[in-house]
Amino acid sequence: MADGFQTAVTATGPAAGAPGMEYDCGFNDVVTKQAQEDIPFGRYVVFTAEGSCELPDSLAEITANDGGVALIDASKPSGVGYLAGDPVRVLRAGRVWVQTEQTVAQSNPAFVRGLIATTEKKGEFRADADTANAVAAPNVNFYIGCTGAGLAVVTVNQPKGT
Repeated sequence: MADGFQTAVTATGPAAGAPGMEYDCGFNDVVTKQAQEDIPFGRYVVFTAEGSCELPDSLAEITANDGGVALIDASKPSGVGYLAGDPVRVLRAGRVWVQTEQTVAQSNPAFVRGLIATTEKKGEFRADADTANAVAAPNVNFYIGCTGAGLAVVTVNQPKGT
């Protein structure tokens, strides 16, 4: 009688992170703003008025306003983001996992999409301006890159205290 035993293991493992998940336990500056629209976790948001935030509607909104990245909130029933009117945890300084549209490299500026076509998503991260549809977010760089669309880590360092 032959004994059956396992001779190989396929290691897929859990995902390293998820969009909006804080990368490490270093110093993180997190503020709370009210969502002016539905905001998925891990997207770049701009502060539009005192106490509120939204996904960027234009490139000027990204460069002219303070902003940050919407963090995961496990208490949200959707599991994917905030609804309009929800309080949003926004990372203003620290490191966070984000979804990218393309390959991005460590230490490069993080571009954020402000203008969208059919399948593109406002507030998502990328490596370039995509023919003037995205702009480098002030004080945001890639800390860990990725190949192809996928998860990367950005460092956010917004100096203002809004």
